[in-house]
Formats: sequence, C-alpha cells, structure tokens
Amino acid sequence: MRDKRAPEPPTSVIATHWAVIIAILAFSAGSGMSWLILQERHSKPTGSQPPAFPTQTTGPAAGGSSFAAPDVSQMSPAEAALALGNWNYDHQGWQRAIESYQRAISLGMESADVRTDLGNALRFSGEPEKALEQYQAARRLNPQHENSLCNMATLYAQVLNDPASAVAAWNEYLRLFPNGEKSAVARQFVATESQKLP
Repeated sequence: MRDKRAPEPPTSVIATHWAVIIAILAFSAGSGMSWLILQERHSKPTGSQPPAFPTQTTGPAAGGSSFAAPDVSQMSPAEAALALGNWNYDHQGWQRAIESYQRAISLGMESADVRTDLGNALRFSGEPEKALEQYQAARRLNPQHENSLCNMATLYAQVLNDPASAVAAWNEYLRLFPNGEKSAVARQFVATESQKLP
C-alpha cells in the first residue's frame, strides 16, 4: 500500500521560499521606515518663525502611531505654550518641548518648574551647559526648589564630570532637604566621592 502523505519538497526549494519571504519582509520594513522618516522631515518647522504647534505627533513609545496633542484652542498663548511643552516633554519630543518652554517663558509663564523642565529637555538634547543655566535660573527663582537642585547635582556627576560641584550640590540638597526624596542617593554620593576629592 502506498503512503498517502505528500512528498517533502527538496531542501533547495524550501530555502528559495524562505529567501523570497525574507526579501518581501525586508522590503516592507524598509518602505515603512522610509515613510516614517519622510513624515518626520515634513513635520519639522523651517525658517526663523516660531514653529506652528502640532496637532499630532509621532511618539516613539507607540512605534510610530499618532498621539493627539492637547486641545489648546481655549487657552491663552502662554498657557498653550506651556501645555504643549509639557506634552512634548512627556512624549520625548525634546526640541519641540524646548521651543514651547522658551515661548511660555517669553510670554510670562516663568517658574522654577518650567525652568527645570526646560533644563531637562536641553540635557536630553545633548546641551548640558544650557541645561545647567536653566537649573541655576530655577534656583534663583526659588532657592527651595528641590527638583532643580537634584537635577543640577546629577548633571554635574553624570554628564559634566565635575564631582566637586556634584558633591557641593548634593551637600546643599541635604542641608535643605535632609529627608528629601533623593536624600539617600545624596548621602551615598557624598560619602563615596568626598574621599576621592583632593
């Protein structure tokens, strides 16, 4: 009696089928990435005019899907700039966050929180010196502002490679906020790095 199973195709035919499938998948992925890059290029503002605030943007967390920006149509220009700065910050749109925070500040929405968030966006954009300026501005506005001091200390330690300034900032943090959220981190850093300083 004959075996009723279909004969297995030769190995070379299977390899050819897989090669075709992989080529199709690679082409599809490449086309999708090209489309995303072109979409991003078209959405970037040009010229010296302030950028138009987006109604949608592409978020990295969603793998390219769109998130709707907040409706700012009923807000004052300053409130709208701040809301869009916060929204872009939350979606890691650092350059747009920077532009929005700068606009908010120029329209009178200056506070230690806004300056600190602007500093963080600058830091994540690779501009640590400008970030430091914003943390210092936040501290001038509110010497009791915990987040700006904490961010300044970590910037000195992790990015600017200035352990002496980091120790000084963490010591100031511990003086002002002995039971602060980052007090354990501050104590550990000061204990470890103080021994290494000349």
